[in-house]
Amino acid sequence: MTLIKQAERISRLTTVYSRHFGTFSSLQQQLSADSAIEKPSLQDATLKPASEIPGPKRWPFVGCLFSMLLDKDFDNKRIHIYWKKMAEKYNPIMRLDTPMYPPIVASLDPEDCETVARNTMENPVRLAFFALEKIRQDAVDNYFDKKCGLLTENYEEWKRVRTRVQTPMLKAKNVTSYLPQMDKVTLEFIERIASLQKTHGEMPANFQTELYKWALESVSLVALNRRMGCLDPNLSDDSEPMRLIRQANNIFDALNDTEVSAQLWRIYPNAAYRKLQKSHDEFLKIADHNIQETEKRLLAKDPNSEDDLTLMETLLLTDGLTRKDVVTLILDMLFAGIDTTSHTMAFTLYLLAKNPECQAKLQAEIDKVLGDHQGPITTKHLGQLSYLKAVLKESLRVFPLTLGNARLLLKDTVLSGYLIPKGFIAITLNMFIGHDEKYFPRAKEFIPERWLRHKPLGPMHPYASLPFGLGTRMCIGRRIAEQEMYTLLTRIMQRYHVDYKYKDMDVVTRMVFVPSEPLKFSFTERK
Repeated sequence: MTLIKQAERISRLTTVYSRHFGTFSSLQQQLSADSAIEKPSLQDATLKPASEIPGPKRWPFVGCLFSMLLDKDFDNKRIHIYWKKMAEKYNPIMRLDTPMYPPIVASLDPEDCETVARNTMENPVRLAFFALEKIRQDAVDNYFDKKCGLLTENYEEWKRVRTRVQTPMLKAKNVTSYLPQMDKVTLEFIERIASLQKTHGEMPANFQTELYKWALESVSLVALNRRMGCLDPNLSDDSEPMRLIRQANNIFDALNDTEVSAQLWRIYPNAAYRKLQKSHDEFLKIADHNIQETEKRLLAKDPNSEDDLTLMETLLLTDGLTRKDVVTLILDMLFAGIDTTSHTMAFTLYLLAKNPECQAKLQAEIDKVLGDHQGPITTKHLGQLSYLKAVLKESLRVFPLTLGNARLLLKDTVLSGYLIPKGFIAITLNMFIGHDEKYFPRAKEFIPERWLRHKPLGPMHPYASLPFGLGTRMCIGRRIAEQEMYTLLTRIMQRYHVDYKYKDMDVVTRMVFVPSEPLKFSFTERK
């Protein structure tokens, strides 16, 4: 976009926002009236006011919008480049004001991350996914009962659902019961890799789609308690699994365009909003059909069966949860579970390919733990794979899926010596904290050993790397995702050596980070 066109766009946006600024007036009123939250004793004369926090220049009504849109590095498809530039300029804390959002303070200090986590523990409000929330509130036939699920809800409605799904979703036994089936899916995927390697001599440029299939097949085991047939070598493009994958990709892409943008969809349903609505409706249609199929199977079960309850059964029988609550959670598990684990595995395989000494060490550990074992991977095996877990942690440090975590401050808070009033949004920029030599010596290197118990590179701040979020709002599907990834990584490294000979990998923004290059790995059978 030329500077002239940018200037014209800014002129129009200034007019629009001057009319519509006030989107968060109700939020501000709520915060002002909230007498239940006590102000901390923050009388220290050395504290600086939030108005002095450095950051891009601000204007009335539009905040930092001019600075952002006129910056050559601002691109919502590579938003990390702009944020990195700002982080390097204003470290350790910066302020950005944007239209239709409360003021934002972004920190690169893990001490601030801990403060934000502790101060928002009881009521972790995350202002995000507004377009998705609106689509669900306006859903045909009131499908969601005006309740939009854990992704978008806050306050008492979020707490109502979270407290009831916490135990079923994060209880180890409920997740590990699916391990033998997950392992079976993984072994089938390993054979798919062998077939692709034989046919193409390396993985085809669309190997990321193969990882999406593995991820959907794995998460559907837990969410739907059945296979979807994603790994069928003759799977057609118009099959339900492929349509789900495409729409999940579209949802993330459209969410990025509605969230990381001027948010004109609030004023009229622009192309990004219409794409999100269409993709969400299509995904919902397919997912709801599969959820109903699972419900029919559950109803047909022998009531005297001694089989353990499935996750869906457990949720449906949980007091205080409605069927719509459960369906919304399952829906989010499916679409969130496709992109996140598959991208993490892509980045991890890339890092292992670029660091063969780490790959060899991981293979040695797997050989020692599994030995000649012929059956499914067990929880005992996974419990002994400490280097495997260190590899995944290090991969998530080098290539996190998001910039960090955001919380609305519900009480005055001190961050990096500044007194931040309640009503501000605090963002912890863990992506850049994870790349900072101050907190991670030799930060540019892939060193899984730093996470081992003896900490050869020194202790690490527990809030410096937070790939699954922080506090009581951490990722509800963490245990499921970790089990999927541990299983896949174990089986790949048990059988193959992975190599990569192409352009260095970066990230592209699609709400979560996506590999920037085709995943043209080579998998060589180990002798």
